[in-house]
Order: sequence, then structure tokens, then C-alpha cells
Amino acid sequence: MSAVRAWTMRGGSLHLATAPGLDATDDTTLIHVRYAGVCGSDIPKLSSSWRGPVPSPWFPGHEIVGTIARTVDWVCVDPLIGCRSCPACADGHVHLCQGLRRVGWDLPGGLAEAVRVPSASVVRLPALGDPAHGVLADAMAVAVHGVRCGLPTRPGRLGVIGTGAVAVCTAICAVRAGWEVHVAARSAVRRDQLHQALSDVPVAVHQRPLPPCDAVVDAASGQDDAPLRQALSRVRDGGTVVVQNAYAPRVVLSLPLRDLFRRSITVRGSYSYCRADGRDDFRDALTLLTGGGAWADLLTKDRYPLLDLPRALSDLRGADRRRPLKALLTADS
Repeated sequence: MSAVRAWTMRGGSLHLATAPGLDATDDTTLIHVRYAGVCGSDIPKLSSSWRGPVPSPWFPGHEIVGTIARTVDWVCVDPLIGCRSCPACADGHVHLCQGLRRVGWDLPGGLAEAVRVPSASVVRLPALGDPAHGVLADAMAVAVHGVRCGLPTRPGRLGVIGTGAVAVCTAICAVRAGWEVHVAARSAVRRDQLHQALSDVPVAVHQRPLPPCDAVVDAASGQDDAPLRQALSRVRDGGTVVVQNAYAPRVVLSLPLRDLFRRSITVRGSYSYCRADGRDDFRDALTLLTGGGAWADLLTKDRYPLLDLPRALSDLRGADRRRPLKALLTADS
């Protein structure tokens, strides 16, 4: 295959390079990327100021929708690749596999014109209102996993902190599971955007603070511990806090532990998603996305040509009034 372009980080600098690993093999599939989501967890890493570990070179992008080069069928990519031989994988907890590899981190990702991925990671795209909604499968899978595996089985009042894709998807999943859902937006602009997007979903949106809740999900950005402190302040004694937030390295909880544990609060990490108990969070997420809605349209409306990744990142770091809730790169030139 002729050389195709891909974004890469090398030595703290972002630039276009030739996409690696495109030679055909028996157990991989070549995908022409049509839409690639810029995940909120990757935004700080795509900056020279990031101080955490990053592969070098790093070819990012794990939210991928495209067409199979050979058949032109529409597909998306489940980015989690377990070793398939450890106890975690045997139980379906692929996210806990010590040998876990991830498309867009350990393997080349989809911020590119084309990407070759393990064939087992390729998932046929169901009929969606817009195929671009498929880039939300990863965020929706995180939400499905958090609601299924992190929250109490008896629904009550749930607070969600954050206004990105994971927060919105968590609100959608939790409503379906019977929770009374309240979302905390960080600004009036974000509050109004979510009011509009969730107008057909029974979710209350607040410009901070949340009302007292039986459980709170921390799905905000994690450059400091403010979201987790807010979650702990709004959950009732004996309640549960589920942390979906991918906190930056060296962020610590600036709260006396006595205050936390005296209240008998359960704090649970909910990293990524799994395939346990005969269920598959990623594929179930795609099923949820077939319903579409104004929220899915809002999360996928800000689209940039592949070459405009620097502009997308600049917008994503801007003020709320002009800042996208999410950015997509497209195959359009």
C-alpha cells in the first residue's frame, strides 16, 4: 500500500508522519479511517507540557470508525487487546490484563488516513443515525461499565460530574438503569448546551453544585483533585463514588482521610470496560448508540479535516463558549 499520513508525537512534538504497520498480515485488517474521535484523555498528552509517560513514537487515536479496505463495510474498533491467557482475560476482565495492549497507545491509532488493527478488534458498525456516532462507542462503553460494575444495584439519585462524552453517556446509561440523574456543568454555557442536548432525556443539569446524592460519578477532566473532592462532598454518608476520571500523574487527594472513611463512603475506580459475565460493554454500547438522539448529534457535530488536528486541539483548550464538547477528525480534505 502507498504511504498514508498519520499524526504522531515524538519528543514532545506533534507532527504528520507516514502511518506505520500497514503491510498486510493474516490476522489484521486494514481500515480506511472516516471518523476518529479526539478522546479527552488524550488531549493533555498531545501537548509538549505533558509530564506523564507516552510511547515514543506515539501514533494516537483509539476512537475509530471507517471502512474495511477490502470490502468497504463500515466498522469501528474495540481498542482493548488482552493476552487471552491470564486469569483476568479468562474472567472477561480484559481491562485488568497485565499484558493489555491498546490501539492508539501500544499499537498505531486512528488519527490517520488508514490504520491496520487486529482483526479480532474490528466490530461491524450497526445502523446508526449517523455513522460518526460510532466514535462514541468507547465513551459509551466506559459509561456502560461504570453503571453496571461500579454503581449499587438499587438505583437512587445519581450525580454526574463532567460535561464531556463519558459524562453524557453515563447520564444516558444511568437513566436507562432507573437512576434519577443530575449532571453538574462547570459553566452556564455548558449547562445550556447540555439542557438542549438532553432535552428528550429525564436528566437535570445544574451549574454546580449537585444536590445530595446516593452515588456520584466523577467523569470530569483530571488535572487536579477538584472533581473528586466535589463528588465526595455531594454523596451521602454510606454512599458510593465511582471514578471514571483519568487523573493526570501526580494528582493527589487533598482531603483528610478521616473525613472520608468516617462517613463510610465507597470509592470505586471504574477503568475502561470489560467483557465479563457473558456481556460485552463495547458491543452493548454500540447497541445503545443505535437510538441516537440530540446528545449524540451534539457530541459529534464539531468535525475537522485530518490535517486540522492542531486547530481542533486549540479549540478544545479554549473558552467554553467556543470549546467543542468533543472533536472529530474526518477523511475530508
